[in-house]
Amino acid sequence: MLPSRRTRAGLNRPGPSRGWARRLPAAALVILSLTAPWLSACSRHAPLALGPNQRPTMELTQAPTSTTQPFFYAYELRWAGFDVDGSVDHFRYAIDPPTQTSAETVWVSTTENRKSFLFRSDRVDSLTDKTAEGFHTIVMEAVDDRGAFSAPVSRSFTSFTVAPTVQITAPVPNHLLPPTFGPSFRISWKGTDPDGRTSNKPKKYKFRIFPRGGPEFDFNQIVVNPDSLRRRFAPSFAEWDSVGGDTTSADFTNINPRNDYILVVLAIDEVGAYSPVLNFDVNMLFFRVEYAGQLGPKFNVFNESFFFAYPSGGFSLEPGSFIRTEAPAGRPVHFGWNATSGSGSFVSGYRWMLDGNVNDQRERTNEDTDLFRWSHYSPFTTEVNLAPFNPGGASETHFLYIEAQDNNGLLSLAVVQFTVVRPIFDRELLFVDDTRLLGDRLLPTGCVDRPRGVWPTAAELDTFFFAHGHHPWRCYPTGTLSPVGLFQGYDYDTLGTRFLLGGTITLQQLGRYRHVVWYTDIKSALNSNPPAESQDPMSELRWLTEPGRSNPLGTWVSQGGELWMFGGGAATALQRNFEKSGTPSDVYSSTTGELGPGRFMFDVFAWKSEIAARSTTQAQMPSHPIGRSSDSPDYSGLPDYLFEKSRDTDAIDVFAPYRLSDSDFYQSVMLGEGLNKPNEILEDRDPDPNVLRQESVLDTLYEAVGGQLGTGKPIMTVWHGGTNHQRQVFSGFPLWYWRRDEQIAIADWVLQKLWGLPRRNVER
Repeated sequence: MLPSRRTRAGLNRPGPSRGWARRLPAAALVILSLTAPWLSACSRHAPLALGPNQRPTMELTQAPTSTTQPFFYAYELRWAGFDVDGSVDHFRYAIDPPTQTSAETVWVSTTENRKSFLFRSDRVDSLTDKTAEGFHTIVMEAVDDRGAFSAPVSRSFTSFTVAPTVQITAPVPNHLLPPTFGPSFRISWKGTDPDGRTSNKPKKYKFRIFPRGGPEFDFNQIVVNPDSLRRRFAPSFAEWDSVGGDTTSADFTNINPRNDYILVVLAIDEVGAYSPVLNFDVNMLFFRVEYAGQLGPKFNVFNESFFFAYPSGGFSLEPGSFIRTEAPAGRPVHFGWNATSGSGSFVSGYRWMLDGNVNDQRERTNEDTDLFRWSHYSPFTTEVNLAPFNPGGASETHFLYIEAQDNNGLLSLAVVQFTVVRPIFDRELLFVDDTRLLGDRLLPTGCVDRPRGVWPTAAELDTFFFAHGHHPWRCYPTGTLSPVGLFQGYDYDTLGTRFLLGGTITLQQLGRYRHVVWYTDIKSALNSNPPAESQDPMSELRWLTEPGRSNPLGTWVSQGGELWMFGGGAATALQRNFEKSGTPSDVYSSTTGELGPGRFMFDVFAWKSEIAARSTTQAQMPSHPIGRSSDSPDYSGLPDYLFEKSRDTDAIDVFAPYRLSDSDFYQSVMLGEGLNKPNEILEDRDPDPNVLRQESVLDTLYEAVGGQLGTGKPIMTVWHGGTNHQRQVFSGFPLWYWRRDEQIAIADWVLQKLWGLPRRNVER
């Protein structure tokens, strides 16, 4: 057989050609393959002369067949070619060739008969659409060994992909609470591409900041219609900054302060599809930039006397920004703190110094003794226990400086100016009336009107507690005599808080007394009028726990004073200023941050879990034994059960004469403040430091019975723990609600048996 004169032509790799004659629709993405048989001839005769070259032919053996049904964005195409008078030398293809007659078509040559293609899918029709698509055309031709081209074969189709998603994670976007940054900050996000071929990460992220008043785009248009950004910049977002899919944060520096901005982050996948959602709670962040000096971490500083929350961060040594409080002499002085940073940052550390120079940046040589220089920075330095101060005179003043720094280097300074005071304790007992009960109403005759409303009025309660007894009531019917007061026989002073000078009780007033009995009713606890601006002001307890106000009662307790609180509104008054929005208004919980260190109920009475202020009817001693530690008081002598007053036990003509209705005196329900969750407080009580023996130091005297508070909730406790083992008593009820004999038993047990106070033998 002689060799054929038909020879295989050299591989032809043509460049662009002019005008692809056949007009085809624009198309989407797919993947192909081919079998390319070579035709050859063999003859025993002499070679014949070649005739005119016939065009090769080709066909697509695997490709999308519909122009309307969506196909995946990654696809394999296969093809085959034939040449009746020679052989197919190679193939060429074009994706989305131009349709204009004069335009150039870019062809790609290949000798393969299959190939995987990625087709762009970058058109998103709506904000809620989770998919992207694109319409594409692929054109293929076979080229034979003499350079002839087959008739072009084309296929048009729609590509389809699931659009990637992106979510800003730090700070979490919230269209109702836009954050404020300093000129430098960091934004973080996360993204996913659910149908990525090699990874579920987007291929890249695009982001851009738009300032208010900027020339690039109308700021208000973005706020009102975020989708306007998509119409302007999609699908390439070419004018935006770009990072790879492995980068999920960006640092922004030197942003002009005193302006509003909008940041937008988009995810883009490997075929150009972008995240369609543009939302101020997802991938758009409205924020404001201010000067760094105003944007350091915001401090909370506290101890048993106060809780102060700074309204803003920053570094100031202006005396007007100092926290002023008092501390007991001869006892350790404790301060605690924490701080929260602005959005996009976190607190990296704290340091403190006592009475030093804040501009001296030299760190301590000894953390325990060199207190007049800055301590080392640490995120765990959140409290200090200062050794006892012993002033030479009645008092002395010191300054505690606390500094917080965030990860952007922004600083804040808190300054506590505290005066160390020596207690006098030259008297034993003070009663503090912190109620806002109804006052007397004078009549034109000069007498007072008959008492009305729920018993007691302010005058009735004073008489009930402190009257000498057997004296005529002023302006009452002849023969109406006052009863002997509940606390007659004890040596005491009284103080009313309703019209205190300056609105605030002072440490000097409290510091003369070893024991204080304080009662606050629920009405005064809920009042919100400032003391100096109303005849019916808020309770002193609520006033003393106002943010930024120092509570001398807490300082007095730390000096060694012992306290008994009751009235049905004391816990509410102490906690009301820490009420969190969205939580029940009659519950104060540690889980929500309402109850915790720096709160009087938490620190002084050891009510640390959850307090509820709800109705109840009676009370009983707990079923478990009380007095479960070596230094628990003797609880004998207390009634086993507490009952409401009745006509058989408490005569209205003795304790509430001249009343129009006895139903105001005989009440069958009260507001009780009780522990709503388990609250056992244990301390190591063994004198041998090598022996671990913990005992309960919070004893429950009474539990509520009935009502919304619920049976079994502790309603009266004694805390006898802490360094000095003081006896602090809290009764979450108005003492005057119970029967007279039960009131006397409780009062005498606290004052005589617990505190050891004497009482003259006065008949009650």
